[in-house]
Amino acid sequence: MPLSELPFTHGLWLVYVVVGGLVAVDAVSWPQVMISRPLVSATVGGALLGDASAGLLVGAILELFSMRHPPLGAARYPDTGPAGLVAGASFAAAGGSAILALVAALLGGWALGWIGTASVYARRRVNERLVTPVAELAARPDLLERRHRLAIWMDVFRGAFLVAAFLVPTAALTGFAAGKPVGPVLLGYAGAALLLGIATTTGASARMTAFGLRGWPLLLAGAGAALLVLVVAT
Repeated sequence: MPLSELPFTHGLWLVYVVVGGLVAVDAVSWPQVMISRPLVSATVGGALLGDASAGLLVGAILELFSMRHPPLGAARYPDTGPAGLVAGASFAAAGGSAILALVAALLGGWALGWIGTASVYARRRVNERLVTPVAELAARPDLLERRHRLAIWMDVFRGAFLVAAFLVPTAALTGFAAGKPVGPVLLGYAGAALLLGIATTTGASARMTAFGLRGWPLLLAGAGAALLVLVVAT
């Protein structure tokens, strides 16, 4: 199933990628006007396809889910900006009515939210390296400012990459749940992305429980299952 068979043109896909970068950086950097909340980002995702109500429905449910993860201190919480955008767009692309499509969009969005959290953690580790030469940066405020800007742009590209990678697979899988025909290759990629997302979600959730479970075995299992799906599909 090529991209042209989905309700996305290449230009519209690029618009989603740009908006994905904006909603990602809003969460912690700029402009922090709450567009990263799933209620907003999912509504925007649906509105870009002409169905803001479908995006609003997905965003409202994701907003309820995310409310149990307050962004306080060292708490881990899903990166809801790109996730809401992708989920809202996927449900709108599937017609915005089928209950199975709604479930698929929610699953894809919630999984992508935790994948985004893992990417936030990795980006923050890079930020630590950007500011490690404390003495040099103290003597050169201009260098500190440039590295600060670089860290912000890294967050923009992180969100853009998440949307670029998961928008089409999630939309294809949501369309399949709504009963729309999907080619086997693209469906394989969509299934692989969902399996990897579920594994990452489960692993991240396991780290926050009191059971002392590790997340990486679940992530490896999801990656293995995703690779098997891709081999079968192609």
